[in-house]
Amino acid sequence: MIPVRLPNTEKQRIEILKSLQILDTPPSEQLDRVTRLAADFFNVPIALVTLIDSDRQWFKSCFGLSLTETSRDISVCSHAIMQRSVFVVPDLRKDPRFCHIPPVVEAPHLVFYAGCQIHSRQGIPLGTLCIIDSKKHKFSHDDERKLSDFAKIVEQYFHSLEETTYTRKVEDNLSNTESMFAQTFNQAAVGMANVSLTGQWLRVNPKLCELLGYPEPELLNKTFQEITYPDDLNTDLGLLQDVLDGKIETYTIEKRYITKQKHIFWVLLTVSMVRNSQGMPHHFISIIVDINDKVSIEYELKKLTDELEIRVKDRTEQLEKMLHLVNEEVEQRIETQNLLNIEKERLKEITDNVPALVSCVNHQLHYTFNNKTYEDWFGLQTKNIIGMYMPDVIGKTSFRAAQRYIEKVIAGQKVSFENTLPTKEGLKYVQTTLIPNRDREQGEFYILSLDITELKQLQQTLIFEASHDMLTNLPNRRSFIETLNNMLLDPEQHTWLALFFLDLDGFKGINDSYGHEFGDKVLQTVAEIICKSVRLNDMAARLAGDEFTILFSHPDNPQHIVSAISQRLLQGLAEVTHIDQIPVRLSASIGIAIGLNDDLLKPETLLSLADKAMYQAKQLGKGTFCIEYHS
Repeated sequence: MIPVRLPNTEKQRIEILKSLQILDTPPSEQLDRVTRLAADFFNVPIALVTLIDSDRQWFKSCFGLSLTETSRDISVCSHAIMQRSVFVVPDLRKDPRFCHIPPVVEAPHLVFYAGCQIHSRQGIPLGTLCIIDSKKHKFSHDDERKLSDFAKIVEQYFHSLEETTYTRKVEDNLSNTESMFAQTFNQAAVGMANVSLTGQWLRVNPKLCELLGYPEPELLNKTFQEITYPDDLNTDLGLLQDVLDGKIETYTIEKRYITKQKHIFWVLLTVSMVRNSQGMPHHFISIIVDINDKVSIEYELKKLTDELEIRVKDRTEQLEKMLHLVNEEVEQRIETQNLLNIEKERLKEITDNVPALVSCVNHQLHYTFNNKTYEDWFGLQTKNIIGMYMPDVIGKTSFRAAQRYIEKVIAGQKVSFENTLPTKEGLKYVQTTLIPNRDREQGEFYILSLDITELKQLQQTLIFEASHDMLTNLPNRRSFIETLNNMLLDPEQHTWLALFFLDLDGFKGINDSYGHEFGDKVLQTVAEIICKSVRLNDMAARLAGDEFTILFSHPDNPQHIVSAISQRLLQGLAEVTHIDQIPVRLSASIGIAIGLNDDLLKPETLLSLADKAMYQAKQLGKGTFCIEYHS
């Protein structure tokens, strides 16, 4: 037999066969039914569904033949998969390619062969549906068309198998993403929890269990109300109701929990709400930061202040008793002054070493005391801050945000709030507590500001990672589906919807040739081209692998916009010739679904239409786009 050359897609073809895990599997009743019908229809004794492996042809369905496989080098089907149409050999005995192969010269003495390719969803030939006889047949163009129809039925079986394999792969990827989020949740340096709308702990991380002293199973059997210090419960519940009513998005408060060991434990609690795909409240996310030490410092600061007042009063009484003794009076004054100086130095040493802003401000908003942290943050000499106007130190914007809280502390109320301060190191997020002086005649109040920048950055990072693809920084599948559902719920705002489904052509070959690291750079390059091709408010996202999507709405049928974006995108891909000095040719098959947003339009409808259009683009030769409309 004259050897046949290998297809250009041979490597990709073998990979698809392996990924389907179909070789050497039991017969399929569905395919056996097709081969029986084909043999009966064309009046031949043998009909086969063959798959061409690297060194053999294997029969997934075999009618009229007892073999299950043959060597590839004597396979007529190896020639058939190289053809663009039905491959017909009227007399194998007279064809120099086949006249010497064992099945022709020996039993069963094959004479006639007709075979039609079976393609994968990407258009790669996997094998054939063939009919064989030991006598000659005339085979017309109409017969070829009918054999092709039979082959399409077989092809649909393999397409369905590919879809099942692809779905399983997507589910595995989603499972891996959930695993990464769980690791972040479990290893966080702060307490984190999911809490039901009624207060039940749904999920808690190890740090929270450590802070509260409860084993995880025991904590999950409690509500946050049960372990909240009673005096703090009403405030917490009131803010929680404001979140449920939509008055606020999130809140942060200082509160106390009661640990399993019955100790009172101070925390900084931040709560936000998670909604379901319909926009309804689903559960709360709580971030719990240990501020026990900070509260202890506040307590010690107040205690030192109270002790200082008591000591001054005691010394004054002693001086009054000893006024008649002039010499003793002078000595007592010197001794008292020395003690005061010692106490002031001690207080200054404590406050200068506290990693927070500590200061005292009079009711005219001029500083009367500040610790060294002010110098570290704002670059001002500590001595020069005394007497400065508060907005000139913290900035006018930060002052305006704090002004309503300052009015409350001047009225005698202790308040806490979050704010930002412009420092020489950049913008810092702070948790500020304003404490009125117990002596109203002094006309001043104390300020304690803690740096919570790292906590805020952690919150922002967790939110970003949950909704974005880390390789391309595009929104991920979860964010895309949420945006699509929200658009479908608001047809007045989003009258027409356009959904693109992009699949890179030949990306697997790039990965196989240059490795996954280079493949990642290709995906990043494609993501940049997509972002440059879409308009400002259009959403571009990465679904998985080399699959991307674009989503936008428009008041009218956006066909002209869709075409313009597709042409820009295809041109941008074609203009890329090298990545990291490696020559590349980039193209994509683009499927687009356009639909009027009404009650009949569902997310799966648009996705299915876009997927269908993408495969049409593949069939047209790739590197192009097709549009499907929802009617």
